Amino acid sequence: MRDDDARLPRPLVSGERRPGPELVVVTRRLAAAPAALRDPGANAAAALADLAVVLDGRVAEAGELRSLDQRTGDPGGDRAVLALLTGWVALDPAVRADPGLQDVAKRAGGLSRLVVAAALAVAGELAELREPATWTDDEVAREELARAVLAVLGVLPAGEDPHTAGDAWRVVSTRHRRRVAAEMAAEAQRAAELAKALAEQRAKEAAAQYANY
Repeated sequence: MRDDDARLPRPLVSGERRPGPELVVVTRRLAAAPAALRDPGANAAAALADLAVVLDGRVAEAGELRSLDQRTGDPGGDRAVLALLTGWVALDPAVRADPGLQDVAKRAGGLSRLVVAAALAVAGELAELREPATWTDDEVAREELARAVLAVLGVLPAGEDPHTAGDAWRVVSTRHRRRVAAEMAAEAQRAAELAKALAEQRAKEAAAQYANY
């Protein structure tokens, strides 16, 4: 099993992860996300640019807007939806005002720079793993997304240490669980093939012994 599949997504800012908001705050926020965030007419790049203004008054430059447009993909697609949901989480007052997140934001050059970069990173991390609607409608998927958002932002869920957060990530990570399932299936196939080969060998030995009588 590749270690990358089992590890928490990498934080955008180097350094020790800070304690962050409670996980339940983030999962509830995702559960309350409006369906408009999955609308094919939603422009993720423009929404993230507007988010930057709301978070700290930063106006995205033309080059950044072009990059956002390219990296968020098709409107209503999984990358666009994941990016918008990450921004939706950051708009929660309890999240954006969290001391740990504020500390990371200072090191990142501002809250909007951190959040917009996180939106793109989360989209890249989780793209093509689930249907877009699943990220808000399914309990396990919400936790996976919530943990990915916090990890990329560089904070840990309140009350968790890195070891606990890592263990919890392995439980909900779609990519990790698929790899474990694939390895278990391969192991079961090998065991079945070995059992079949042993049974055939015993049958041959029994036939040979019978022929010698």
